[in-house]
Amino acid sequence: MAKLNEGDVIEGIFTIALSLYLAYGKVEKSKLNSIRTKIDTKLFSTGRFQYPVAKNLSRKKSGKVADNFNVSFEMRLKPQSIVGAFDKEYEVLYKSSRDIGKIDKKIDQLISSFQKSNFSKKADSVVNKFLDNNIGENVNFIVIADGIQGESSGGLIKADVTLQIYAEKKGSKAKQKILSETFSYSLKSESVTVSNLSPYKGMLEFANALNIKWDAKKTYERLSAPFNGIEEQRAKFKLINSMYSDLKKEIIEKSKQRGFSKNALSFLKKNIFGEDMADVIDVQSKAVKEITVNYFNYLEETVELGVEVKGNNLIFIDKKAKRKIFQIRTKLRPPPANEAKFYLEVGEGVYSK
Repeated sequence: MAKLNEGDVIEGIFTIALSLYLAYGKVEKSKLNSIRTKIDTKLFSTGRFQYPVAKNLSRKKSGKVADNFNVSFEMRLKPQSIVGAFDKEYEVLYKSSRDIGKIDKKIDQLISSFQKSNFSKKADSVVNKFLDNNIGENVNFIVIADGIQGESSGGLIKADVTLQIYAEKKGSKAKQKILSETFSYSLKSESVTVSNLSPYKGMLEFANALNIKWDAKKTYERLSAPFNGIEEQRAKFKLINSMYSDLKKEIIEKSKQRGFSKNALSFLKKNIFGEDMADVIDVQSKAVKEITVNYFNYLEETVELGVEVKGNNLIFIDKKAKRKIFQIRTKLRPPPANEAKFYLEVGEGVYSK
């Protein structure tokens, strides 16, 4: 049996929670968990499971014309990493008021966060747009969880969950859409990693983003080809260590020049939000943290970065606030493990206040 991935589970939990919030303006834990038992995970292998949360639900504000809300979700998660969290397998736990891992605590935190989070404020704003305009409308909210699709983009698409909104005037014969909008969310569960890159390509890409002029592409070109056998693998890890050591020295020198902060933050922004500019929601057992595009734009305008070496890590610090913005590090496990990774990880300074 594959290891449970709470990040994948939270992707599905958030999808249900957001759907309930859009329909009813609140999230009841009992309803959320009840819906978990109805998800047919067998469909994940071939496509998405679809579920109607609310049909023709009349919503209105005092003195305003009522709107009809239709809220549904579509879900496709990795079947092997969410075993026990949904469907018949979760129904056994649901009946005994139990859950897997830290999911129960994370659900509590997620529900609580709807009172103050940026993602719920964004949901409120779009709901109120319809309720306040005094026009009778049929509004369709479709929440889609399909992180598998994002992974196939090679890191260009970061969204695990998207919210699609379509609206048309009641009684309109032409059924003309008066609004079509999409919001994107990248879900995490106690993870600071925004990119897990191959060492050779990842280090070259970062150096290029910082306008570092060095001969690493040629010097370490051997890393672009396969390594066979134990001795070659050992040589590979020595090369990666050497390249990473050189990169850190080059970055430290580059940090003294103009334009360094702009280029470093631009690279980080691309790796956090992707082409779809998906806000990050990290659901933890003690809190829910967000990295929003709006707050990151503010950081780009105000932050000047410095760099510090701490062990294997190179840390990028907000000089004024003395807060970590992000760091780079390698994870190298020579043969027989034979694992080589280059990580880009965020610090406390990027989370929205």
